Amino acid sequence: MKINAARTFVLAAIVTVFAATNLFAKPGAKPTATPAKPAAKHPLDKGDFKVGFSPLTKARTPKKPIPKDEKEVLDGIAVALNGLVALPRDVYLNLDTCGEPNAFYNGETSEITMCYEYIDYFEEAFKSIEKDQAKVDDMVSDAFIQIFFHELGHCLIDVWELPATGREEDAVDQLAMILMLDGSPEGQKSAVNASLLWDIASKDDDKDNMMFWDEHSFSKTRFYDMICLVYGSNPQKNAFMVSRNVLPRERAERCSAEYERANRSWMKLLLPYVLD
Repeated sequence: MKINAARTFVLAAIVTVFAATNLFAKPGAKPTATPAKPAAKHPLDKGDFKVGFSPLTKARTPKKPIPKDEKEVLDGIAVALNGLVALPRDVYLNLDTCGEPNAFYNGETSEITMCYEYIDYFEEAFKSIEKDQAKVDDMVSDAFIQIFFHELGHCLIDVWELPATGREEDAVDQLAMILMLDGSPEGQKSAVNASLLWDIASKDDDKDNMMFWDEHSFSKTRFYDMICLVYGSNPQKNAFMVSRNVLPRERAERCSAEYERANRSWMKLLLPYVLD
């Protein structure tokens, strides 16, 4: 898939997820087409998600405008988020050329940046396990969505000073999976695809040069943590996942409790900031 087409496809997929799902609803809750407008201003809501580069970033490094079609998609995401969660200050959403496959939240500039290079990286990774281009396209968009939710987690932890008593990277991986696992078959499929990315990435890990100091868990660990949450969200439906090659029984036995704990913890943390 050429980069321009890939960008359009992935961004359209992301905005579809936002339009169809109440991100902070309980799993299995009936989706709403658009976020309901709060009856009254939330007392903690003093900022908005906005599209583009922050004033600080623009002052430091002049940036070219985000293409119109991409801006429209990001506008849709911003509108959806602004109807779901309160912010104490403005947060900027943008896409940029970063020089490497990456995505990041910058607390200093209050920006969530998704890098175009990730799209090519995802496509190459998924083509190693899938030949059908349409399925590859779906996998790419699912991975991109998971990464966006991951960075959204970093953002929410920062702006609301939420506690993360373990590794923050693991915590926001959990949030991303919880948001994707909305109780629908499509949500589960997307969560599985996003998990598979880390299984694929683990094959390139240099076993003699593992970065034990890194803040991220190893790719294979991230795969098991994510697929455990998928299984734990519905153990009966997902019994087929329990195998030595996918999810060992020793881990599967704890996955239901892991999912319930992660879901309960994140929803409790976010509840004060969710717009009615």
